[in-house]
Amino acid sequence: MAKNKIVLVGLLWIALCIPSYTLLSNDGHTVRVIARKYIGVVEKGGNNRGFTDKGLQKEMAERGWKPGYAWCSFFVRTILDLADIPNTVTGYSPTSYNPDDVIFTNGRFITKDYTLKDVLVMSLSYSKFRKSRFKGIGHTGIVERVKEKSVVTIEGNTNDAGARDSRSGDGVYRKVRPLSKNIHITRWKKVR
Repeated sequence: MAKNKIVLVGLLWIALCIPSYTLLSNDGHTVRVIARKYIGVVEKGGNNRGFTDKGLQKEMAERGWKPGYAWCSFFVRTILDLADIPNTVTGYSPTSYNPDDVIFTNGRFITKDYTLKDVLVMSLSYSKFRKSRFKGIGHTGIVERVKEKSVVTIEGNTNDAGARDSRSGDGVYRKVRPLSKNIHITRWKKVR
């Protein structure tokens, strides 16, 4: 009997020492867990007409997406909303750029003061429009990890063939993109 109690106390102590995250924590971890759930979802019929995952289609439709609309930004908004992250992202990809908390833009880090708990979003500019009012942003995704020379993202309306934008997109994929003048990383929630 005493041996069972010692084992139980030991297991309880181990369980309390292991860091745990819940989907109630509404931080970067939660955002990434939700986004990862959709990796592999593809369009049904192409041309932004719908998805193999009816749950994702319903969630995005609740946020204004309609068949035929480009959907990378709707995907980002849906993930942030599901994680209870306050945001002003719409179906228009330039709205995914948060000018109030920029981490990386124009080929350089503005700050390296971010953690895995922070909620980061990547925006992608088209070179020829980069100096325009909205930085030429035409695509967006959820940041999974920032490396020294690249960013790992989860993006909707992209493909796994290496295309850099959503014009040829057909699903949700994990992408590794080099940090360049066309990449912008902004924070939607800072967690300390």
